[in-house]
Amino acid sequence: MEKIFYPLLEASGADAIIVHCSDPRFQEAFKSFVKNELKIQHPAYIVVPGSVSSVGAELFAPKHLKTLKDQIEFMLKHAKQPRLIIINHDDCQMYGKIHNLVCKKISISEHQINDLKKAVELFKKYVPAANNIEIFMARLDQSQPKKVFFEKIV
Repeated sequence: MEKIFYPLLEASGADAIIVHCSDPRFQEAFKSFVKNELKIQHPAYIVVPGSVSSVGAELFAPKHLKTLKDQIEFMLKHAKQPRLIIINHDDCQMYGKIHNLVCKKISISEHQINDLKKAVELFKKYVPAANNIEIFMARLDQSQPKKVFFEKIV
């Protein structure tokens, strides 16, 4: 069998660490957003079901939150710039599952935004290199089926 070779980039470090959900419907939108809107040329991805859902479910799944924190800390240490981008998205099935367990008083979208804001606080507190964090929601719009737009959360 013939070997097929693929390019290997120089070990110069990532421009940013990107944390987002593994939902296959959103992967192309995430990559396009990171490259075209955020102008990140060499991202390093942490892709997990529910993105930072472990932040809101820390009582049910503390190991998941610790693992995510450790991964972010390790990757930021080796990044060219300590920039962390966290993205949640509408219609996240993992959030739907977790939301029913931990937080029925607010909408899933509010729950996701609360978790994004909480993630910023936690990672700034426990990950020394996490001082440049941006958070976004990937939104679905009924007027544009099969299209996604990104909302910056402040």
